[in-house]
Amino acid sequence: MRVLKMDVQDRLTVNRLVRWQRQSVARSIIPGERVSKCYRVRVRELVDVLRSQKFKRAHYGGLYTCGSVWHCPVCASKITERRRIELQQAIDQATKKGLSFFMVTWTLQHTKDDSLKDVRDSLGVALRKLRAGRWYQSFAETWQISGNVTGSEITYGTEHGWHYHKHSIYFTSKTLSVAQLANIQTELSLKYRQILDKMGRYAHPIIGVDVRSGDSGVADYVAKYGQQKDISNWSLAAELTKGSSKVALQEVDHFTPFELLDLYLHQEDDGKLYREYAQTMKGDHQLRWSPGLRDLLGLDPEITDEELATVQDDDAILFAQITIQQWRKIIKQEKRGHVLEAASMGDPDLFQKFLTTIK
Repeated sequence: MRVLKMDVQDRLTVNRLVRWQRQSVARSIIPGERVSKCYRVRVRELVDVLRSQKFKRAHYGGLYTCGSVWHCPVCASKITERRRIELQQAIDQATKKGLSFFMVTWTLQHTKDDSLKDVRDSLGVALRKLRAGRWYQSFAETWQISGNVTGSEITYGTEHGWHYHKHSIYFTSKTLSVAQLANIQTELSLKYRQILDKMGRYAHPIIGVDVRSGDSGVADYVAKYGQQKDISNWSLAAELTKGSSKVALQEVDHFTPFELLDLYLHQEDDGKLYREYAQTMKGDHQLRWSPGLRDLLGLDPEITDEELATVQDDDAILFAQITIQQWRKIIKQEKRGHVLEAASMGDPDLFQKFLTTIK
């Protein structure tokens, strides 16, 4: 069988269209949530199609957006990318101030009998206890910790169920050697496992807490939730922000939350897993900054996911407007993503011809 290879632009186009398809699937699984109206319901008579001169990409205006990083693949793509940029700015500012950084990944043992809520809550409680009290104060003073920012990552495995873990970037005024990072891992792991043991939980002594040194791209890993990941070019900033976005297609027994939508679409799942995920993560923060860290690094006040989802490119101009009748046809034929791809080409005449093909 001949394998067709796609270039980078083709892959990007497919990824964008898949996000629109997944959003429609999410709508059918959780119809009572805001994602069911996202980029479907008009907020004014005409739907605007705007096009960025810089990025040569089109997007909609005049539509309701849900702004859910957990429920909506379309909004999640925008939100996580903007969080990644913000986190990278934090890392750049820290570097200018002479700070260094390292990443800690936290996980715990789980089975298929554990609900996502149980795993998430157990890990959350353990970290809150670890960062409270005299022990952590002493740890922070010893290693001159200025603050941390933490993001979540979730997958579902056919053998062990929900896998929920967190990634934290710690900022420090010390320049840490490999041996010192190993000491940090030992200290954190011992305390973390002691806390879990009292809770009736368990973490592996080696992989329960993983500490790695930071690099210039750490924000790419921590901030990206749900997007396709090229392992050879995935930095620590994407690790923290792109958690729901990372795609696990190479591992057929593990699925990201948005890949669960693909299983439902192909009738390999009844939607129960995605509903559990959506209910559990609703209202949760994608990133949590320790008190005072944003001020220390000179960042602007944090804005909400909903606000991030509606931010438009500064150079975007009105490319076209879509009537009520046209929009109804686009919705009916599930062509919202295709319309944007056509507009991104930048040819108004070709775009209008494309609209006439949607019946």
